[in-house]
Amino acid sequence: MSKTVDARMPARPHHFGLATLTGQPNVGKSTLLNRLVGEKLAIVSPRPQTTRDRIQGIFTARDTQIVFLDTPGIHKARSPLNRAMVGAAIESLESVDVVVLVVDAPQAVRWLAKTDRRPHPAPREPQPHQVIALGEPGEPVSAEEEEAIAEEAEVWRVPLDHRIAPGDRRIIHNILRYNRKWLVALNKVDCVKPRLLLPVMDALATAPSVGPLVPISARTGDGVAQLVEAIRGYLPEGEPEYAPDELTDRSLRFLCAELVREQVFLQIRDEVPYGVAVEIEVFEELPDLTHIQALVHVEKAAQRGILLGKGGLRMKELATQARLQMQQLLDRKVFLEVHVHVEPEWSERMETLKHFGYLL
Repeated sequence: MSKTVDARMPARPHHFGLATLTGQPNVGKSTLLNRLVGEKLAIVSPRPQTTRDRIQGIFTARDTQIVFLDTPGIHKARSPLNRAMVGAAIESLESVDVVVLVVDAPQAVRWLAKTDRRPHPAPREPQPHQVIALGEPGEPVSAEEEEAIAEEAEVWRVPLDHRIAPGDRRIIHNILRYNRKWLVALNKVDCVKPRLLLPVMDALATAPSVGPLVPISARTGDGVAQLVEAIRGYLPEGEPEYAPDELTDRSLRFLCAELVREQVFLQIRDEVPYGVAVEIEVFEELPDLTHIQALVHVEKAAQRGILLGKGGLRMKELATQARLQMQQLLDRKVFLEVHVHVEPEWSERMETLKHFGYLL
């Protein structure tokens, strides 16, 4: 027997807010963002640290609008480029309504299996990765500054269940440092037997302030509607700030540059992709097509040779695949030219990192 909906029932109030997607590299944050907005905004590859920039995607439904921030994976950063990537990820934990920690379910299951086979470790107080030093040496520290230092140290003392993978524990500490409103999207559950998920969820549920734990598959879409509903619970009531057809704050030039960089990650299997930056020099809308000219920056002449391939064949294939993706994005014909330029040590220099938009 079907239910009749009372037309007099009031509609749910509209909610609007910001949510950050964070997690270790290669856990599926970009795939999830693309699934949520229904378009390819963030590039995806099987290799870690593919995402370098904070990318904003806008999800709109009848009673909900969520601005999602997809961030680079939080990892140990050594080079100036990696520090810039991690800085962007950490910055996005503040000033949002909720943080979504994306956890790789198969990875979490593997870690749990390891902990079950080894002796239970003695509890150890975690150490902060960085202590903020306020004021100049010899300068008196105010009561407010002392309180800020004490609060930060307290966050890093919070013990976390050893069954949670170390990388996820590190990110949870960062979340607790900046934002106490957070939940977990347990991704790639289509690759794990359901019975193996329960101990993982049990371990994650012990973390302080954690909200719902939602099993999802960003690849298939399973559980994503439930995740949106869980996020909605954290958002304040408010009218939408973006039109229903707006999907991102990023320009088409940026998205096209990312599509070229994605092909470098997909087609070249050594370290070359991590030394590549792409900028769009020409983006011209003509009556029957869009003319795009991309400049790929590499750090070494040998990397240029690898990118071009014998007789330029590899670059031709790379450009062809990028052009097809651009045509899908722009919904029109694209004429694409790709050139390669050697820019020695660009990822180590502040001025080039600023030029490419990795530093403000």
